[in-house]
Amino acid sequence: MAEWIKAKRMSVFTSIPYGGNPAWIVLSSSGMADETMRKIAKDLNPLTDTGFVLPEQTKEADIYLRFFTGSGEVNFSGHTTIATYFALSGENILSVKEPKTTVRQRTKVGIQQVDLRVKGDRIMRATVLLTKPNYMEPVVNPVAVAKFLGLTPDDLTSVGLPFDIISVGFYDLIVPVKSLNDMQRLNPNFSVMDSVCTRLGIHGVIVFCQETFDAGDDAFMRHFAPSLGINEDPISGASAGSLACYMIRQKVVTPTNFTRIIIEQGYLQGRKGRVYVHVETTRDQILRVRVGGNAVLTFTGYILAP
Repeated sequence: MAEWIKAKRMSVFTSIPYGGNPAWIVLSSSGMADETMRKIAKDLNPLTDTGFVLPEQTKEADIYLRFFTGSGEVNFSGHTTIATYFALSGENILSVKEPKTTVRQRTKVGIQQVDLRVKGDRIMRATVLLTKPNYMEPVVNPVAVAKFLGLTPDDLTSVGLPFDIISVGFYDLIVPVKSLNDMQRLNPNFSVMDSVCTRLGIHGVIVFCQETFDAGDDAFMRHFAPSLGINEDPISGASAGSLACYMIRQKVVTPTNFTRIIIEQGYLQGRKGRVYVHVETTRDQILRVRVGGNAVLTFTGYILAP
């Protein structure tokens, strides 16, 4: 029997309504079939992911989250995770106390820690602990990468930085370019990109440059994930975490024990936002990666769940 379920639309990794990355959060999704979640995600949010909040049945975690696109389930979504905690404000689903509340969430990647900065009963920032980085050998020709990005091989090789494949949630090929002008010139062929990603066994492609729109930020990036049904993700928290690991691994930034890296995304889509990445290192080893940001409520109401 169909029922009406509360849902909220959030703008994530921004303090500007309709900026950042849009995310729908469906509350009280208990008993909902996987195919129903996929259909709802496709209808609500064809641009990116939709999060579903389910009751946690174990003592290991406080909350259970699942993430769907119109193509199916994804194991983890950084921006949708951030959106969830702002969406839960005032819902009496999760108890928070100032100045900080730590939540254990369960997703398809396991149990994760989320730190919530709290003022009064309001969440001011959410930061999620990701997995330690995993690496794959990027066996890929610059000519092939240039082809699916609409650039020349020289645009890629002249940067002086290598390709890499890194995951702190899902695997992305990381491609450096020189400037914001190169970022604006990108003309992706998503069919070819999807084929290359499938051959490599990865989920998406990060293209970044160290030139930024705003002083004080560390990099600007674009994220493409056609294999997940998302040609271009306005802002991806997990991919920003992978890029921060790349920047430390390739000595683009000089790490300290606690390095904060600010990644710009979404500016070319009119959805400008920032991901704050915190990387803890010791003896050149990355120990922990956290991504955090804000979210703004832009809609609250009810949807019909068949």
